[in-house]
Amino acid sequence: MKIFLRLIFFTALFSLLSGCSWLSMPSLPFWGEEEAVEQKKTVSSEPAVVKSGVSPEARTNLDEARKYWTESGECIEPARAVALLDKAINADPLDPAPYLLRSRALCDLGYLNEAFNDATKAIRLSPTAEAYATRGLICLKQNHPKGAQRDFEYAEKLNAGEPLLYIYRAAGAFLNGRPGDACDDLEKACSLGSCLPWEKAKKEKVCR
Repeated sequence: MKIFLRLIFFTALFSLLSGCSWLSMPSLPFWGEEEAVEQKKTVSSEPAVVKSGVSPEARTNLDEARKYWTESGECIEPARAVALLDKAINADPLDPAPYLLRSRALCDLGYLNEAFNDATKAIRLSPTAEAYATRGLICLKQNHPKGAQRDFEYAEKLNAGEPLLYIYRAAGAFLNGRPGDACDDLEKACSLGSCLPWEKAKKEKVCR
């Protein structure tokens, strides 16, 4: 029972933080409005800074799509977000930001292969730690732990100070039966400024 409760906690927590819900798994609202505001300060729901040469049409559609993400990183209208991001990509297919954001929306809709492809495209255009960490999370949902581990390793090499890396990697550690490693990663993310997952894990007695 204790393991099951921990699984529910991690499932809900990572679906909210990633904007990529865990299919066929329960989810619970673990924080309210004030905590969501705090989360915005530490874990951004916006991937990749938009490059200066982005066309006005692409920028407009990207900005509109971002409005469908809550302050805690959850996409409330993934289908509408995807439609806008399609337009942004068509207007500027070389900007990595809409690919990375669309990968999260597609993940919410259950299109994991398409989400993986978009994250890969974002990596090819701009190999950031955030992009690799996002694809690693998608790999976990696809039941490809080795692929996830590989991407998390790449993310760490690119930027060991990216908190999303440790938050997403903690999900894999817990699902692989390594709760101690998961808690260590959440604590590390907190040391880098993203403390909400660590605080909630302690509150729910998942971590000490």
